[in-house]
Amino acid sequence: MLTKSVPQVSVIIPAYNAEKYIEECVLSVLKQNYQNLEIIVVNDGSSDSTLSILMNMQKRFPSVLVFSKDNEGVSAARNFGISKAHGKYVLLLDSDDAYLPDSVSLLVETAERNKAQMVSFNFETLFPDGPLGERPVEYSFPECKNKYLGMSALSIFMSEHIGYFSWAFMYDRQFLVDLHILYPQGFALLEDALFLNKILRQCSRVAYVSKPCYRYRITEGSLSKRTSLATVDSAFKSLSEIQRIAHSEGSSIRFDAHIVRLYLYIYTLLIDCPASKEKSKLRHSIRKKVLETCSRNSFQLLCLSDKIKLILLKVFLLDNTHNIKDCVKKLLKKKFFLTLLIESLKMERGNK
Repeated sequence: MLTKSVPQVSVIIPAYNAEKYIEECVLSVLKQNYQNLEIIVVNDGSSDSTLSILMNMQKRFPSVLVFSKDNEGVSAARNFGISKAHGKYVLLLDSDDAYLPDSVSLLVETAERNKAQMVSFNFETLFPDGPLGERPVEYSFPECKNKYLGMSALSIFMSEHIGYFSWAFMYDRQFLVDLHILYPQGFALLEDALFLNKILRQCSRVAYVSKPCYRYRITEGSLSKRTSLATVDSAFKSLSEIQRIAHSEGSSIRFDAHIVRLYLYIYTLLIDCPASKEKSKLRHSIRKKVLETCSRNSFQLLCLSDKIKLILLKVFLLDNTHNIKDCVKKLLKKKFFLTLLIESLKMERGNK
């Protein structure tokens, strides 16, 4: 634990019907070896016992501040929490997740030492069936340097197949205030991607901690939520906005490849949605975006599985499979491998 006067850290926790995990979540902050903490929990219109649990914790722990508001979603709750924060640094914690021991002190030390506006950190994942495993490195900044300029950090996002998790950063609060960048509301998926794309473009220094600091819980509910038509449509709108912002500021081949990967990701989520006119329309829109965005050069930057997905998308075969291994088996079995090869050569030569 740091012994001298240390900067305050505000931890923002949006909570909606989180009775199962909220106490464990808050306790993971209270058990940190860092003492100067402000824990802001935003009860986002919960209808279960979440608020009751939180009020009891507020009575027991002076650093826990509970606010209640009408349900508007996680982005609005995060914005509200940040507006109430007083700390030099801000951390974001989802109500079913937790911090690993001694993490906050490590993040503050890293931020202070590097004069960083943002600190990225690695994390562990708790899967629905129970086993705990550290998140693969592609879901955090690779440990090749200790600090980056913001655009370099954004470039790493694009080249390393990194998932977008805004809770995997600690932020300088004044930096957030000065930027006037809020979490976008009305998006059910990839709202973190939109937020981080905006903020990293303005950031001059990002530091990195390789040690896992956060435990990310994947629940059955979060998995099913991703496959709904409304969620995929929301993600498509988010990606379209990210692409619009990037092109207005000057895009790049690497960025285009990154966007293509994300479009392909949400297209595969769409496969599990029930058939409807809305699904057909959205499927056509995503396919059009992919083919418009992917040039010969950006195609070459895709990994093999994404190249196969894109080719299958182009020849209208991606809808009939759920993973690349099955794709290849079907292509070989049905003698479509020649089609795959021809389309790949076309993409390599830049013929759409």
